[in-house]
Amino acid sequence: MMKNLFIAMMVLVMPVVVAAPKNVPEELPGGWVYEWGDEFNGTKLDTKKWAYELGVVRNPGASQAYTKDCVKVRSGKLVLTSRAKKTPNCNYKAGSEYWAEKIKTQPFASGSVTTKDVKHFEAPGRLEFRARIPKGKGVWPAIWTMHVNKYGWPANGEIDILEHISQEPNTCYSIFRWGRNGGNEEQKVVRTRQIADYSKKFHTYVLEWDDEIMRILIDDEEVGRVNIADANYPNGDNPLRTPCYIIMNTAIGGHGTWPEPADAADYPAKFEIDYVRYYTKK
Repeated sequence: MMKNLFIAMMVLVMPVVVAAPKNVPEELPGGWVYEWGDEFNGTKLDTKKWAYELGVVRNPGASQAYTKDCVKVRSGKLVLTSRAKKTPNCNYKAGSEYWAEKIKTQPFASGSVTTKDVKHFEAPGRLEFRARIPKGKGVWPAIWTMHVNKYGWPANGEIDILEHISQEPNTCYSIFRWGRNGGNEEQKVVRTRQIADYSKKFHTYVLEWDDEIMRILIDDEEVGRVNIADANYPNGDNPLRTPCYIIMNTAIGGHGTWPEPADAADYPAKFEIDYVRYYTKK
């Protein structure tokens, strides 16, 4: 009886590993085993894997409202299109005091998808993306993760695997973020990699992490890493040890002084994601 109980417990704690799609590696060096992913080989977004983000949801001062129409699956790729088009904010609420609900329309439409409440990822993990960023004044594409815990931003933890602003075409920002001592003051570690015009071709972006180290790679070259213990909070919590989810989006200019203002003449602009793959270890 005890033997059967032990086997049942093992079944409960073992990760659910599925077969990798055709032409996708089942295993990678280092003991990584395929568990989840999307090759975007269908004709529409797989809502069993992704959720749409809609309306104005973040980045005060930015110029986009997210819509389903800006999210398409075409020719084996997820395409997030940004358009210079007056767009209603579906989150608008007359009389609201919350900034995102006070905006009635935005001058641009754009696309954003997430795995929040659909699929979360835990250590040890390897998230791999192959993507080509859009080109155009004001585009602000990103592939990033948010951690799931009791904290609000920034103390919950955020990892920007790819963050790009149009006025720096040769620079990719990779940023590890959490709250200083668990509070509302942002603690961040910023790393960059220089490549001539990221928008010209597809590049591979990877986030790997375990209980000790979190690191980001671009085209198999490490960009930066942090010791996860650096994010320990005084109460013993650590946001980087909690599950995370993916967000892939293109914001449009205007957030503070970092992204430059958008030029409508440069749109539409397309952010293309060839695949997303998650590997874990047995």
